[in-house]
Amino acid sequence: MTKNTKIVAPDTTRVIEGFRDTGYTFEAAIADIVDNSIGPGNARNVSITLGLDTENEPVVEIADDGVGMDLDGLENAMRYGADRQQNPNSLSKFGLGLKTASTQFCRRLVVVSRPVGVEVPYAAAWDLDTVVETGDWVLEHDVADDLETSAFEDALDELLAFEGADLGSGTLVIWDKIDRLLRTRSGKEAKNRSSAMKRTEAGLREHLRMVFQRFLDHTDERARNVNIYLNGEKLRAWDPFAEGVGGDMVKQKKFTFELSEGEPHTALLRAFILPRKDEVQDLQIWQEAAVSLGRQGIYLYREGRLIDGPSWLGTGMAETHINNLRVELSFEAQLDPVFGVGIKKSGVHIDETLIEQLTDILLPIRREANKRSRAGNAKTAAGGLSGNRPTEVTLGRLKSNLTIPTVTTGSDGAVVMVNKTGNVPVIGADGQPSGIINITVEDEFASMNVVRREFLKDGVLWDMSLSTNNILQVELNTGHDWYQKAYLPVASNSTMAQAIEFLFYAMAQAELDATNADSQEMFEEVRVDISRNLRKLVKDLPSPKTSDDA
Repeated sequence: MTKNTKIVAPDTTRVIEGFRDTGYTFEAAIADIVDNSIGPGNARNVSITLGLDTENEPVVEIADDGVGMDLDGLENAMRYGADRQQNPNSLSKFGLGLKTASTQFCRRLVVVSRPVGVEVPYAAAWDLDTVVETGDWVLEHDVADDLETSAFEDALDELLAFEGADLGSGTLVIWDKIDRLLRTRSGKEAKNRSSAMKRTEAGLREHLRMVFQRFLDHTDERARNVNIYLNGEKLRAWDPFAEGVGGDMVKQKKFTFELSEGEPHTALLRAFILPRKDEVQDLQIWQEAAVSLGRQGIYLYREGRLIDGPSWLGTGMAETHINNLRVELSFEAQLDPVFGVGIKKSGVHIDETLIEQLTDILLPIRREANKRSRAGNAKTAAGGLSGNRPTEVTLGRLKSNLTIPTVTTGSDGAVVMVNKTGNVPVIGADGQPSGIINITVEDEFASMNVVRREFLKDGVLWDMSLSTNNILQVELNTGHDWYQKAYLPVASNSTMAQAIEFLFYAMAQAELDATNADSQEMFEEVRVDISRNLRKLVKDLPSPKTSDDA
């Protein structure tokens, strides 16, 4: 018996509004659009404009000198679920990225494009307010108007200045009605938009340099050459593996997979152990490598583009003593089913069998990285980073007499900081951080009050974190110029070193005691400004002597 069938159309408004919550970060969204420029667009140059207009509203535009699109091409590009790319190795995947990445942050997406041989560009736009009002998939789709044409010509003129050649084609992506960009970590609208935009730009710059490293590095033959500009600045590639400048490749292995069509495809693993700080002559190279807990792990590349990481992808835990271990894992687009690549091309679900293989391969490599790290730590153990340092002993003895916030854990597992402003949520009952304060994951320094880090977000001199022992810690950035030039020269004087560490501890605790969701952003900006000013003020101070200078 044949059952009756019925076509049930989805609710247009709920679908298009739902696509706004696919979980893109701003950096991942822009990278997805750059994918379109590099992949189907075949662009050599991409220019990103990010800032505030005269009315203090966000401006986001991405222009490229690719092949451009006619009206039919534009319609396809703007369709939710665009036609599959003919090239199976394209950076594009589901035909959703341009739309979902953009409308995560704006309510109107405009694309202006011109193919070779056409004088006036074409334009298409999704306006979510129009779609909601009409309840239908209404796409604006025509020859570009004067305003769109002017914006397109200005963007290509800027690319022309970078490229120095006549550009007959290209595409401009414009975000309009931006309503979700400048937010604090707690999700509230940023009060100081200028500062928030600067932080957003800095985060995007770092992300693009890492994600498109192989494209930006014109000596890397694994990807074709592309130039990416952010607000006029040509981005330099950031190589996580310091290959050629100290990174030691300790393992290389190919994985071969037989897919359903029978043709074998390969993935390549390369593991690098970076040198310790005391093993490099050029400190700038070591600082550029940004050796830290957050940068260790597996970097996963799809078609030469970083799509996930660094993380250990279920093969092990992050550990302080393997901060110098980084693993490169590269695969072709045909292996997407094995690596579980999703719409955002960030966040993967790898086949369990492969995870087991990776775990076995990486275990001896992790041991070797740990061994090399501890060999360096043995040399400096006398200097001490343990809880027995004089600063820690004194704080342990006097902390109960200080005016500092406390931390409590409820029966539901929620963690709250109790300070002068009241109860400030730190970790919810679901285990998710609130973003009010950093949460550390390693146990080595969990009982300490003053912790040294090789790098802190935004390059600040100090920050605060909550350890796994529920201790509110102050973190000092050992890579900051003030630390190097002002603190280190007096570090051998125990009294002076303690006094400086007490000062930072007192400042940090006072800040935490007045911090809540409303004041957090202001305190962050103050720390950033102070850290930047101190960096400038110590610029002409002598650098600390190394053991080689003695």
